[in-house]
Amino acid sequence: MNDAIERPPSPILPRLTDRLRRGRPVRVTLFGSSTTEGIGASSPEHGFAAVFERTLAPFVTGGLTVINRGIGGNGAQEMHDRLPGVLADDADLVMWQTGSNDAWQGVKLETYEDLTRRDLLATRATGSDLALIDPQYCRMLEECAAFPPFVPAVHRIGSDLGIPVFGRYARMKSWCAELGMDRDELSPDGLHMGDRGYLLLGEAVARWLVELTGAPAGAFLPNH
Repeated sequence: MNDAIERPPSPILPRLTDRLRRGRPVRVTLFGSSTTEGIGASSPEHGFAAVFERTLAPFVTGGLTVINRGIGGNGAQEMHDRLPGVLADDADLVMWQTGSNDAWQGVKLETYEDLTRRDLLATRATGSDLALIDPQYCRMLEECAAFPPFVPAVHRIGSDLGIPVFGRYARMKSWCAELGMDRDELSPDGLHMGDRGYLLLGEAVARWLVELTGAPAGAFLPNH
């Protein structure tokens, strides 16, 4: 007879889950390139960061702070150079948007993976939770011969390091099919997302994070 006590599985995002459950303030750093910065939106309130914050805020009873560290055109090297600022944020969660610009820059896939892995491990060592966002589905990246391996590379990094990955590339394809949209309706200039794309993405990523805490929608709302 096995007398061992069964324990619930560890949360995928332990620090975020703990702070949500205890009603503590939550601090999220959004780290990435043009998507994180919000390039292509008609105004800042229609960009990814603002939509993400508005969607997540009702689930955070202790108050939510979102730090936007997105700079358009950044690849792994530029993000590495900016990593000290991210570490100084002492965020409960770092959302790491990656994999789009290195193909344009001619960075070798192995170089991209090695640098990204090392920076993710350095961030995890500070105690922050991590989550990844893979590249976008758009015309200009589809026309870049070096791009295709970068999507699975992000998922490989996530699998190897135990970091959840929001599959934006697949999700954008499914939005096009389900909503009867052309990919250029999500990324009007062929690369950067527009208001409609940012609305779908920001809401989906925020809800995905809540699901990863293991809670049903609304579980952390006041007076639940």
